[in-house]
Amino acid sequence: MYRKTARNFGPIMAAAAKQTIVQVSEIVPTGSLDPEAVVTPGIYVNTIVRVAAGITEKAA
Repeated sequence: MYRKTARNFGPIMAAAAKQTIVQVSEIVPTGSLDPEAVVTPGIYVNTIVRVAAGITEKAA
């Protein structure tokens, strides 16, 4: 599930990329998400990286 404008470009870029890395805060069981909310098909995902919830990135 994408945040804000990433929903517009994320799926297209994942389809065009050689490698797609997904950053998630939680990994849930298969079937627990609404399929309409999942925009990028799993076939395009190569790597999943889980990060602790609540960690925010700061610009350098």
